[in-house]
Amino acid sequence: MNARAALRWLLASLSLACLCAPETAHAANAMLLPEGAVTLIRATTVYRVNAPVALEPGDLLATGPQAGAQIEYGDGAIAALAADTRLAIDATTATDSLALLGGWIKVTRTHALQSSALSIETTAWHAVLSDGAAVVHADTDAVSLFVENGSITLSLSGRGQHPQLLSAERYVQRAKDDAGKPLATQPGPTPGFIAAMPMPFRDPLGAIVRRAAAKDKPLVDDHTASYADIGDWLTTSFPLRRTFVARFRPLAQTQPFRSQMQQHLRDLPEWRRVLCPPPAPPRARINVPIEATTTEDAS
Repeated sequence: MNARAALRWLLASLSLACLCAPETAHAANAMLLPEGAVTLIRATTVYRVNAPVALEPGDLLATGPQAGAQIEYGDGAIAALAADTRLAIDATTATDSLALLGGWIKVTRTHALQSSALSIETTAWHAVLSDGAAVVHADTDAVSLFVENGSITLSLSGRGQHPQLLSAERYVQRAKDDAGKPLATQPGPTPGFIAAMPMPFRDPLGAIVRRAAAKDKPLVDDHTASYADIGDWLTTSFPLRRTFVARFRPLAQTQPFRSQMQQHLRDLPEWRRVLCPPPAPPRARINVPIEATTTEDAS
């Protein structure tokens, strides 16, 4: 290898390292601390987690009826998951971002670095928390947010929606039929929200263990993801959905996953080319001119 070729190789390597570094740093930024058995879907494999584990972008989490979990970030941010909660570590952003499919979470950045922020995605809105604490609940009927302290920037889902700053003690509830309506807030949560909120969320969040002391044990495979495991994720409106075709394409080649996806194809238009690929174009025929053939025969 000459000097010029070596220099080109070095520059290319450095460029690749720079591109990969932010994702790697982001991937190793969060530690999951389960309280009871927690389900983690990474790539196409389902794991049962009962010990601390470093999270990666794209991880899908689910807590059971008697379980909970806490996510602790290197910058001091904390996210607590109540029972029966489904949450994703968003892989479409370069910053710490969570996508709440259903259940209860409480997030806090009271003692976190001010140079970063934690994003929260729901079906109704996108929020960014730089300083403070908030409780979020999502189900099939509505998404609710209570800013406990500090402030949070919230943008409603849809194009042309401008971010709005919500201060401490503000409460928002968005139902399905509220789409297209202006954002409405009120001073304090509803009695129903307070009554349903998990008891541990009434207290400030604190770190469970020191990150340096948390042991990241190897994950043990449980099973390959089924349609029942990820079907609700496939039909969400989250930006994370854009990554699913490439990620779960291998599953679409197996049964019964493929048949189950075909039954829901109306809700999965991006999978149509995978499940019903267009026929291959006919091979081009090479036509030899008659004159050329006649000339060759005559010679």
